[in-house]
Amino acid sequence: PEKFPGKAIRVKNNSVERIYYWYSKSYDVYHFPEIILPIEKPVLISSCDANNIELASGYDPDWVEIYSQLPEGKFSIYFFDELATTQEEWDDIRFNHMVLRKDITFEELKNNDYIIYYP
Repeated sequence: PEKFPGKAIRVKNNSVERIYYWYSKSYDVYHFPEIILPIEKPVLISSCDANNIELASGYDPDWVEIYSQLPEGKFSIYFFDELATTQEEWDDIRFNHMVLRKDITFEELKNNDYIIYYP
């Protein structure tokens, strides 16, 4: 049984290539309006196969609590075409803006059945 209302986030990749994505689980940083990526490469960067859907969050997150921590009430997720495996590759992504960021309100998340679409 679910403890909190809502569902786990899923990422739907509508492209023909594998995509990679990351979001901060420290909800007070790296979310809108802060639009920069962390200097240090995140330990975990997730991926989603072409034309597929993947679970992207814990099974039963407390979205009311999470959204209360977001600075502007928008959850930010960052998408990349390539996986950065080294700090140098991560720096290249950061410095060359090789990222697509989506900022999602709680209403948008609910209206999309907790699915975040790429692109």
